[in-house]
Amino acid sequence: MSYKNIPFGTLEKFNVVVEIPRNGAIKYEYDEEWGEIKVSSIFKDNFTFPCDYGFVPQTRGGDGDHLDVFVIGSQSVSLGTVVECRAIGMIELLDRGEKDDKILAVPVADPASQNIKTLEDLSFDYKTIFKEFFQELGVQRNKTMEIKRYKDATVAMEELKLAHENYKK
Repeated sequence: MSYKNIPFGTLEKFNVVVEIPRNGAIKYEYDEEWGEIKVSSIFKDNFTFPCDYGFVPQTRGGDGDHLDVFVIGSQSVSLGTVVECRAIGMIELLDRGEKDDKILAVPVADPASQNIKTLEDLSFDYKTIFKEFFQELGVQRNKTMEIKRYKDATVAMEELKLAHENYKK
């Protein structure tokens, strides 16, 4: 399978390629030149990702890369799997002082996600989880990461639309 040929989808149901499964301690990244996913780094001290993490094909975010997405589902999805998702919000994040926003989404096919439309619908303290996650990720990667604020699904969808348009240019 070629990751280069995976479509964006729609704003309401966009595709995400999972690079790091939930509880994963290995950071994989898609290498656009190779068209493959490869190991970027390995975390230490039992640090893992709180949910599946990946990218939206056919997008270009503010940092020039594909848009990043945390997929919040009831089950973990395997590395390289394409998941159709719905945006529920966005994290405005600064990575070494540069914009590196993260879309927050739920899998469309997950029955446990059917009633989750906004960040407030989540059944856990997402702000604490992501705050602690990015603090430790900064330590692991020896860099400063700062959550500026959380935005709603409408803003996330605007970001998806812009990133898809940037890709097509």
